[in-house]
Amino acid sequence: MQAVKKRRRGRLFETIRDTPKRVREKFKYLDLVLLLLIIGVLVFGVTMVYSASSNMNSGSSTSFLFKQAFFSVISVSAMLLIFSVDINWSSTKIDYLISVFLAVTDIGLLIALVAGPVTSGAKGWIYIGTFGIQPVEYFKVVMILWFAKRFARNVVNPYKVVKGIKERVHYYKDFIAPGIGILLTALMPDLGGALILFALVAIIFLTSGIRPTGLITMVGIVIGVLIMVPVLLPVLEKLPLMHYQLLRFESYIDPWKTEDAGHQLINSYYAISNGGFWGRGLGNSIQKAGYLPEPNTDFIMAIVGEELGAAWILIILAVFGFIIWRLVIYAVKTRNMQIRLTLYGIAAYIGIQILVNLGGVVGVVPITGVTFPLISYGGSSLMSWGITFGIAFNMIGVLKKNESLRERE
Repeated sequence: MQAVKKRRRGRLFETIRDTPKRVREKFKYLDLVLLLLIIGVLVFGVTMVYSASSNMNSGSSTSFLFKQAFFSVISVSAMLLIFSVDINWSSTKIDYLISVFLAVTDIGLLIALVAGPVTSGAKGWIYIGTFGIQPVEYFKVVMILWFAKRFARNVVNPYKVVKGIKERVHYYKDFIAPGIGILLTALMPDLGGALILFALVAIIFLTSGIRPTGLITMVGIVIGVLIMVPVLLPVLEKLPLMHYQLLRFESYIDPWKTEDAGHQLINSYYAISNGGFWGRGLGNSIQKAGYLPEPNTDFIMAIVGEELGAAWILIILAVFGFIIWRLVIYAVKTRNMQIRLTLYGIAAYIGIQILVNLGGVVGVVPITGVTFPLISYGGSSLMSWGITFGIAFNMIGVLKKNESLRERE
């Protein structure tokens, strides 16, 4: 017995002793370019949250500054922590953990729907004291991992195009658990979250090798729905939708006609117009002074446009464009289908979230309450992005390590 305890203590000592060496070895495969870009965007986000919160009744700009900075640090820490862990993504343990996390987020969505408070016309939050958690933000990440794992199971040639979905998924039961989460999200009703979830599933389907005819059909349906919204309004008025959601549709069609319902979009127009290309200067926004609701969350890019101009919006979009491009390049180069689909999913998640947020800010799509990645105020959102990028960094590290080993051979 004493000998067994001695061996265990010896192994524990060796593990502790070798940990710094393993961490240094691991960090050789960290994509520093991506990390520095993400940290730069987070610093920019903290600055803009401080500026956009200067006239809010819910708290001082200083309190928003410290909260955003704190969660930004936590987010980067989560990225580095997940990156530093040795993960065998093809293992049954990871499959089990993904299943558990999916079940937990489904339960979280159910609790938010049944017992969560109504915020901005919809449910979706669970509050633990003063801290709020938005389960759908974590559900998006888990769903990417879930479908990437499922669609990678039946792949022999990752570059082969197949005819139908049956050649990529073994069982239709793979759709039950994520389908429940998407349904719960739509029932809240979080239409922006449901739209993003549906789009993510569609993109993972298509990038797994299914013929692109399905993509054309899906894009056509989305465009058709947007075009038909004005025609469908009399029908929508008779459906049991929440009044707030219907007003958003009406303000999307004509914000000046709906008066109170459209004032958010109208003031967003004014903010962007006031800023022009070079902006009025940091801290000099007019619309944040009680005119534009949610200036530090959903509509923070309108404040960016007013204070720093369209030039800085384009810079931020260019940075995110580079991040997406880099993720896609890693995905294209690998033959590991699970890692490929996960990186495609994360890249799509970033792009779709940006499009939905900016589309609402400029009136191209209805306002959905979707935040801008890494810049909008919110601890739950920053934590979910920290986990998302941590997964991406870990997978990229695996690819770079494998490439290094092949070169040594």
